[in-house]
Amino acid sequence: MAKTYIDNKAGKKKSAKKAGWVLVLLALIFIFVLVKFARNAGIGFAVSGLPSDEDAYEVAKDFVKSTVRSNSIEFPSTKFGIAKKSDSVYVVRSVVRLSSGGGEKRMTNFKVLMEYKGGKHDELKNWNLLNISEEQ
Repeated sequence: MAKTYIDNKAGKKKSAKKAGWVLVLLALIFIFVLVKFARNAGIGFAVSGLPSDEDAYEVAKDFVKSTVRSNSIEFPSTKFGIAKKSDSVYVVRSVVRLSSGGGEKRMTNFKVLMEYKGGKHDELKNWNLLNISEEQ
């Protein structure tokens, strides 16, 4: 009887260790999923619908900054025009002030045609640049 009791106790100890490792593994998986969700849960994570005009303007400014070769780029006005051509195609018009190395400053009107692909509104990877042009 003593031997069965010891064997029984050893078997329970083994199964308790296994259960402990399973719980630790499940806790790690839960923490991993929680961290992934928390990192992606910024503003716009559960985005539904189309971006606002301000979101589209901010993305258009990023496209202009990456396209223009100038030392200093400023967007002096908060006035901008936006037209929605179709469900997710935006036309943004505004003004940019460019400064060159020689101190020359000039104001230029720009027009950006871009398409929203879905996802966070403020991320450049969620937009396609269809056309960018300078207007007189």
